[in-house]
Amino acid sequence: MRIVVTADLHYDIDRSRQPTLAIAEEICSLDADALLVLGDVAGRDVGIVSECLHLFDRFEGLKLFVTGNHDIWTAPGGDSLDKLEHEVPAACREAGFHPLDVEPVAVNGVGLAGSMGWYDYSYRPMRLGIPLRFYEAKMAPGAAARSARHAHLVADSSDTTESALQIGTRWMDGKYARLPMSDVAFCKYLLDRFDDHLQDLSGRCDRIVVGLHHVPFPELVPHADKPGWSFASAFLGTALFGEVMLNHPKVRYAFCGHSHKPGRIERRHLECINVGCTYLAKRYEIVTV
Repeated sequence: MRIVVTADLHYDIDRSRQPTLAIAEEICSLDADALLVLGDVAGRDVGIVSECLHLFDRFEGLKLFVTGNHDIWTAPGGDSLDKLEHEVPAACREAGFHPLDVEPVAVNGVGLAGSMGWYDYSYRPMRLGIPLRFYEAKMAPGAAARSARHAHLVADSSDTTESALQIGTRWMDGKYARLPMSDVAFCKYLLDRFDDHLQDLSGRCDRIVVGLHHVPFPELVPHADKPGWSFASAFLGTALFGEVMLNHPKVRYAFCGHSHKPGRIERRHLECINVGCTYLAKRYEIVTV
C-alpha cells in the first residue's frame, strides 16, 4: 500500500490558500492507494473542513482524516468535544474522507489508526522557570499580566522570575478550544481510545500506520531559542502517545504535524515522521507498507 501524508493545510488562512490549492492538485495526480491528512485544515468554521477536503475529490484512493487542534476551535457557547466527535467526522464523510479519530481502518492486512493527540504540559521547558498554572491557562506570565481575566495568575509572582514575566505568549487553544474537561483528562480520554484502536488492529493486521496531529516524541519538538516559542513547546504534544505506539510492535510508521517543522526519528520497531508543513510551504510524505 502506497500512502501519501500531508498536514497543517490551514485553508482558512489567506496566505495558506494558494499553497494548499497547489499541493492538492499535485497530490491528486499521484499514483497512491491512500491519502492521510493530519489536521489543522480549518478553524472555527467546520464548513471549511469540508471545503478543503473537497480539493482532493480527484484522488482515487482511500482518503482519511485526523483532526487538528484548530479544527476543534469553536465560537462562544460551542463544545470542542462535540465538534471532534460529531461535527468534524460528519464533514469528513460528506467529503469522502474517513475520520480516523473515531474509527480505525484495515485494508489488505494494513491497519490505519489516528488520533488528534493532545498535550499534558510534559514538553514544557523547565529552564524558563514558569509555574504550571500559566501552562494550564495557556498564558505566559507577561500575557497574563496584561489580561484582566488572568491577572490572578500574577497576583503573587514570588515564584516567577523577572525574565518569565517578560514572556508575552498566548496559546490560542485557551481562547477557542472549549472542552468539558482539563487538558490532562482530555489527553487521557484520547489516549485510551487510541490504545483501544491499536489493540483492535493488532489482532487483525500484519502492520499498522498511524497518523497523529500532535507530536508523540520529544525528539521531534523543535528547539526554540526565543522564550516565547519555548513556552509554546508545552502545547506540542506528549510522549504518552509515543509510548502507546511502542507497546504495539505492529506499528511500523507514525506521522504527525502541528509543529510546522519537518523531522524523523526511529524508535525500535517504528519510524516517526513529522511532515513539517508551514503556512506558506506545504509538503507531503509518501510511504509504502
